[in-house]
Amino acid sequence: MSLIEKISTDKTFFKIASDMMEVLLTENTSYVYATYFNNGKSFILIDVSKKDRMKTNDLFEFLQEETPVIKKALESRRYQYLVHTTVNTIGLTFYKPFKDKKNIDYLLVIDYNIEKISYISQLISVLKNLILLFIFAGLVVINITIFLALKASYYKQKSFTDNLTGLYNRNYLQHIMDFIDLKQYIVALIDIDYFKKINDTYGHDIGDKVLKSVANTIKKLTREEDILIRYGGEEFLLLAKVNRRQDIQVMLNLFERIRSNIEKLKIPITDGDYVKTTMSIGVYLNTNKDKNLNEAIKKADVALYKAKSKGRNRIEIYDEEKEVEKNLITVVEVKDAIEENRLLCYYQPIVDLKDNSISHYEALVRIIDKNGNVVPPFKFLNVIENTFIYTKLTKAVIDYNYNTLKKHKNLKVSINLKQADVLNRSIVDYLLSISKEKDITERMSIEIVETEDLLAYEESLEIIKQLKGAGYSICLDDFGSGYSNFVYLLRLNIDYLKIDANLVKNIINDNVSYEVVKMIAQFCKKMKIKTIAEYVENEEILRIIKELDIDYGQGYLFSKPKPIEEIIDNE
Repeated sequence: MSLIEKISTDKTFFKIASDMMEVLLTENTSYVYATYFNNGKSFILIDVSKKDRMKTNDLFEFLQEETPVIKKALESRRYQYLVHTTVNTIGLTFYKPFKDKKNIDYLLVIDYNIEKISYISQLISVLKNLILLFIFAGLVVINITIFLALKASYYKQKSFTDNLTGLYNRNYLQHIMDFIDLKQYIVALIDIDYFKKINDTYGHDIGDKVLKSVANTIKKLTREEDILIRYGGEEFLLLAKVNRRQDIQVMLNLFERIRSNIEKLKIPITDGDYVKTTMSIGVYLNTNKDKNLNEAIKKADVALYKAKSKGRNRIEIYDEEKEVEKNLITVVEVKDAIEENRLLCYYQPIVDLKDNSISHYEALVRIIDKNGNVVPPFKFLNVIENTFIYTKLTKAVIDYNYNTLKKHKNLKVSINLKQADVLNRSIVDYLLSISKEKDITERMSIEIVETEDLLAYEESLEIIKQLKGAGYSICLDDFGSGYSNFVYLLRLNIDYLKIDANLVKNIINDNVSYEVVKMIAQFCKKMKIKTIAEYVENEEILRIIKELDIDYGQGYLFSKPKPIEEIIDNE
C-alpha cells in the first residue's frame, strides 16, 4: 500500500502523521504541508498550516520561481530551500523530498517569515533536527505496524493449526478452499481403522498418542509442497502436489508407502506393550475436472467409504464412470423435486421393548424422480450437503411432517437434524414458530446426530436447550459413533439417546461393542434418559438389548420404513 493510500484510508495513521507535522509549526511559520506528485501534477497529502488549509488529494500549484528548486530537490533526493525577499521581511521555503515503497515522490514544504536574514542559518539547523525527529517518529510507527502485523500473523497461524497433531486444521481448509488450484493436487482422505475401539479399550490418552504418532508418520512421508490437514477426529485430508505429465503411479506409490508404514507402526502404551493400527485411504485423481475442492473431497470420501466396506487397510481410487452408473442425482434434480412437491417421508417404527407397542416413528426422507421412482437418501444427501438446497430440504421435511401430523392426530414422529441445521437460524426460528401449536410439538420430536463439533460448540448446546424449552423432545442420534462425551449429556438434558447402529450390529460377536452398549444403558438409566437401539435385525440382537434393559428398538426385525398410507391402513 502506498503512503497516499494509507493516509486516505486509515484515519488513525492520518491523525498520527498530522500531529507529527504540527510539531514543525512555530510563531514564524506560515504554512506546513506535504504534497505528492502524479503525472507531472502535485496534490496535497497532508496540510497542517495555520490558515487556508487544503484537503488530502486537492490539486496544488507551486509558484513558477519554485519549480527549479523543487526539480533539484526531487532529482538530488536532498532538501533544498528558497529565500523570498520583500521590504520588511525575509521569507524562507524549505523543501524535503522523500519516496514510499511504491516509489511515489513526496515533498514536505515549510514556509517561514523571518525578520532577520541572520536567522536563516540557525533556522536550517533547527529544521534538520526536526526532520530527523519526524523520520525517527515515522520509523517508530512503521515498526509498531510491522510488530502488530507479525502478531496478527502468529495468531492467524495458530488458528490454522490442530493443537494435538500440529497439522493444519479445518480452519485452514476453509481458508484455502476458494483459491487452491485443483490442477496441481490429488485429493486423498485417510482414516484410522477401528480408532473408536482403541479409544474405548485404552482410553483417550492412548487414542491421542495414536493420533499424534500416525500424524507424524504421514507428515514424514509427505513432501514440503503437499498439504496435510486433520480433517476430522481420526481422519486426515492429504492434498498431494502432482505433475500430471508424469506417471500417476508415482503418486499412488506415496499412498501405498503411507498405508504400509502405518501398518508397521508399533505405538507403545506401556513399558512392554504396544498398539497397532491400519489405514483406509480414498483417492481422487481427476481433480482438474472439478469446480471446487469441496466436490473433490466428496469423491475422495466415496472412495474411502468403498475402502472401508471392502475390509479396510486398503487404498481405493474413485472411479468416475462407475459412480455415474449408480445414478446419483444432481443438485438441480433435488431442487426441482422440492419445488415440485416430489418429496415425501417413509416412516420406521420405534418399538417399546416392554410391551412391543409402537412409541413413535422416525421420518426418513425420500424424493420421487421424474419417472416416478422413489429415490433413497444415500443417492442425494451427500450431493447437496454444504449447498443452500440442503437447507431447503430440511425445511421441506419439517413442512411435510407438520402437515402429516395435522392430518393424523394420533401419529408421533421424530425428524432428523444435523449440526448445520442446528446452527441455521432460519430452521431454528421455523421450528420455534411451529412450537406455538402445542399439539404439534407434543407429537414431533427432534433427533440430532452426535458429532464432536455439535457437543463442543457452545452455541449448539444453547440452541438444543432452546428447542427443548419450546416443547420438543430431543433425541441424540448415533451416540457411540465418535465423540461420545457423557458430560455433555448432563448439560443437554435430552429425552432420548439412540445408540449407534454399528455398536448394536456388532453386539453379538464383539465384546467391546457389548460393553460399550451396556455402559451407555446403565448411565442413561441413572440419568433418566430413554435409550433406543438401532439396527435390530434379528432375534439374537433383540434378546441381548432386552437383557441390557434398553428401552426401545428400531430395525428391520420390526419393520422396514414405509409410506404413511401403509402405516395408517394397517392400524
